[in-house]
Amino acid sequence: MAYEFQCVHEKGTAPPLNPVADGWFQQARELSRQRLPDWAQVARLYQQAADKDHWKAMHNLAELYLRGKGVPKDTNQAVDLYLRMVKREVPLGYYDMGVITQRGVGVVQSDRDAMLFLLRAADLGNPNAQTHIGYIYIHEKRKYSVGLGYLKCAARQDFADANFKIASYYKNIDRNYPVAMHYYQRAASLGESKGAMNISEVFESGKFQYDKNEKIAQAYGKIWDQLLADPSLRFPTLAKDHPLPPHPIQGYHADKDINWKPTGRDDDY
Repeated sequence: MAYEFQCVHEKGTAPPLNPVADGWFQQARELSRQRLPDWAQVARLYQQAADKDHWKAMHNLAELYLRGKGVPKDTNQAVDLYLRMVKREVPLGYYDMGVITQRGVGVVQSDRDAMLFLLRAADLGNPNAQTHIGYIYIHEKRKYSVGLGYLKCAARQDFADANFKIASYYKNIDRNYPVAMHYYQRAASLGESKGAMNISEVFESGKFQYDKNEKIAQAYGKIWDQLLADPSLRFPTLAKDHPLPPHPIQGYHADKDINWKPTGRDDDY
């Protein structure tokens, strides 16, 4: 893992999707969200799309094979689908192979091979892999700048878990509380309920020297409840609708002048 990470986003490296196949894929996803899905029909639609090299359908179909939903449970079929994705240099395929290799599901368990798959996935822009490796660098290797590089790359792809893990780093390790609140807010806007929960708790009890604020606590508590009830919800205007005040001592960023205010640019944080 001793190499310089270059931030790449998945949308720039993943193969294009066949429009007809994507129609079948979308149909399958809609069916899968029904109260009592016809999993056999979902699997058939994913298979049709996969036959046209639709890599998202391959990923979802492999999950059905692993769980035995709509198709017989068959780990080998799932592995074959993941390997097809790898052959096409699909970032998500490398991530999927990393996960099952780490667990030893359908393949020989190997931490080394799993990490090689995950590193390749991260190099190709997969945010899951970038988040996983960033977490390892921060919490196991204590190489904070490298880990943050991975996490921020994934966070800029609107990956909720990466934003939440960055917030946890700034809260627990760097003690830069306004930056932590910023990333908790980003995570909440992208559907991470724990992001809203953390903000609500801070302003409910006045943690980290923030002043108590019942209005903010209730607003984020409500969002927390909404996300627990429906994790698919997103709040793209959350920062505008429920802005957070500066920290009484650290302002909007502990590493910047106390009078500094966010400009809305990507490099603010």
